[in-house]
Amino acid sequence: MSPAVSDPAGAGTGPGRRVRAASAAGASGAARATVLLRPARSTWAWVLAAAVTAALLLLVYCVFVTTQTGQLAEFMALEAATHRLEGLRGSTLAVLNRLPEIVGVAGVGVFLVLTVYRRRWFASLVAAMAFGAANLTTQLLKNWVLVRPDLDNGVPYYTGNSLPSGHTTFAAAAVVAVFLMVAPRWRPLTAAVGAVFATAVGAGTYIETWHRPADMVAAYLVAAFWGLVAGYVILRNGPDWNIRGTRSARHPHPGGHPLWDAALWAAGAAMLLGAWWGFESAGGTAALTAEPDWNSGWHFLYGVLFATGPGLLVFAALSGFFRWQSGRRRLAAPRD
Repeated sequence: MSPAVSDPAGAGTGPGRRVRAASAAGASGAARATVLLRPARSTWAWVLAAAVTAALLLLVYCVFVTTQTGQLAEFMALEAATHRLEGLRGSTLAVLNRLPEIVGVAGVGVFLVLTVYRRRWFASLVAAMAFGAANLTTQLLKNWVLVRPDLDNGVPYYTGNSLPSGHTTFAAAAVVAVFLMVAPRWRPLTAAVGAVFATAVGAGTYIETWHRPADMVAAYLVAAFWGLVAGYVILRNGPDWNIRGTRSARHPHPGGHPLWDAALWAAGAAMLLGAWWGFESAGGTAALTAEPDWNSGWHFLYGVLFATGPGLLVFAALSGFFRWQSGRRRLAAPRD
């Protein structure tokens, strides 16, 4: 039976405190209590997670945009992709060109269906605002805030700054919006499936030579940052549906099984390791040059894996964090 939870916002209780509400008992009529750990109960954790996400975004910018080594590594990866782009056929190019729009429109469509079906109007508004804020942030960062220095390393400056990727932000933010709208028992599966689509856009954007690999990493982080901001608001204001019961903890729902998170962590880590291996196999930092006389398949492998692996890790972290901060309900012992 569903308990009538009083004080859903946790008024009069500090973060992490348990809010007790009476529930009906069985045939014996003995009173039992339902203990609810409030959703988004640790404000400090949300602030820390958002700060870490912003710090990682700044780190990606500093390493890959403002340093000699970072610019050369990104340049050689982009040159390798340019060389292979010439061999792609028209149908493949057409799919790659339309992939960001396909994923974005699909995400928006699912979001609208969830909004109408579940009628979570406030959550829908907050998630939509996060989607818009992520895309606006990317454009502001790319065109106004972050500057790509013209270093004396021979790397052409004609494109200027391209970090973060707008196409990838659009797709990743659409996935995050859907992630925010589903119940906790569906979030791990949503994160896993959504991560595949979002990183496919990231890989396609790199293969199409629209963006350097680090641009996609920054885009995932922008989407995650606003997902955390919106997630805190949604969980705090929707305690009735952002909870998991005892049964779901002991016998996880298929859509909320921890294996989804584990798969994302494993795949993302493997891709990052593969990116490092590809970079080292191409000669590492000693082989970096602005005038390569060869197009390394290793640099292409590095570019593809680095444009996708971090995205899987970002969604794995989001899923695990939201699982931890979801509400908890369990039956307490009868009281005399």
